[in-house]
Amino acid sequence: MEVTTLNKDAFSKKSTELVSKIDFNPDIIVGILNGGGHVVNKIKGEKRFENVQFESIKLQRDNKFKNNYLIRSILKSLPYSITNWLRNYESNKARKLVNTLNLEYLSNCGIDFKFNSSSGKTINNILVIDDAIDTGKTMFIVKSHLAKEFPKAKIKTAVISWTLENSIVTPDYYLFTKRLVRYPWSKDYKEKDFEKKSSGY
Repeated sequence: MEVTTLNKDAFSKKSTELVSKIDFNPDIIVGILNGGGHVVNKIKGEKRFENVQFESIKLQRDNKFKNNYLIRSILKSLPYSITNWLRNYESNKARKLVNTLNLEYLSNCGIDFKFNSSSGKTINNILVIDDAIDTGKTMFIVKSHLAKEFPKAKIKTAVISWTLENSIVTPDYYLFTKRLVRYPWSKDYKEKDFEKKSSGY
């Protein structure tokens, strides 16, 4: 599968391009941290979203391998040809994992999300944003939780990259499909043109 690397400027342009595809007027935009938080931070200034409430959700992932400082340093030192191969290897594993996911279990996974509304207005439309959908597991958990909290709301999803066509969630809006994207905050991104700030909307 092809791997596309987005530097800071390219990522910013792609975030704007994603917004241009959204024909939906959300009352809330929820960014899934960390990647979705970066996307949301880029679109918060859009005039069409000036009256929209922004929230964030972070799912705890036990990934000691990627969070290990030594491993991260090694990944950054490797040529993209090798890290591209590693990305494809992980993607192939994820593709096989999709059919084994227990949707009933995932729909009941609890997440730490507390909606704070000072306006008291009814929530009719929710837009959930992430950087990518692979298996769709994270987006499925978030959508299931929001559907329970806002049973009458319409929920749509937007991502820059929809990697696997057999994912358990099909995004409503996306730019890339069947492509792996290396973002400026990725563990194997080599440039130094990006600061990792994705929370605290």
